[in-house]
Amino acid sequence: MNNLLGYLINATLEDVIPYISEIKWTREKIEEISKRANKIEEFIAALEEEIERTSYTRKTDLKIFLTYFRKRVKSIASKGK
Repeated sequence: MNNLLGYLINATLEDVIPYISEIKWTREKIEEISKRANKIEEFIAALEEEIERTSYTRKTDLKIFLTYFRKRVKSIASKGK
C-alpha cells in the first residue's frame, strides 16, 4: 500500500465511523484488503469483490465506506487538475 492510499483509507474511516454498525470488523476488513492493494483502483476492486460476498449488514458498512472513499478520491483528483 502506498502512502496516498493509506492516507485516503484512514481519513475515510474517520469520516464514516458515525455511520458504521460494526466499526471494528469494518476497520479490520479494510486493513486486510489494503494489504493486498498497491493502487487505489486495486483497492476499490478488492473492496467491491468483498461487498459481493459478505452479509447484509456488513455489506452496507462496506458500501458506506466505499461511497465516502470514492468521494475523497474524486475530490483529490479534481484538485490535481
